[in-house]
Amino acid sequence: MNESEPIFDFDPDFCRKIAGWGAVICLAWLGIAICILALVHPGSQCPAWTIFAKNGQATSLWVIVGLFTGFPTIWICFIVFRWKGFTRMIYDSGADNYKRFLASKGLDYQNQPASYIFPLNSVFVVVIGLLCLFCSMPLWVMILPCF
Repeated sequence: MNESEPIFDFDPDFCRKIAGWGAVICLAWLGIAICILALVHPGSQCPAWTIFAKNGQATSLWVIVGLFTGFPTIWICFIVFRWKGFTRMIYDSGADNYKRFLASKGLDYQNQPASYIFPLNSVFVVVIGLLCLFCSMPLWVMILPCF
């Protein structure tokens, strides 16, 4: 069997641990935000946890928490619970059907290995870190204008 060189650096166990930690952090942000909204009386600037714009438009912080923390948390938890399928999708995307651009046009040697290995582990860590930071945005929205 002719096994081709991998085109990316991917360690599924390492990335699963990173995704698990990301899910735990996002769940913690979601729990903290829901506890604050349910148990803490808002300041006078945000009555009933509603932020009013200068033109009179009102935005509920419950909606902001749902959009900016709830949906990303559901997404990362889905990836953690369906890790085998996610890993299979990554392996399938980089396995046999990858061709370099010039090789796909017939202008380059077809069997030449890829000259660049994509650092998927590093990119995965950065993406999960940014997702966790994104999930904390509603807490900053609660703290800065409402207290």
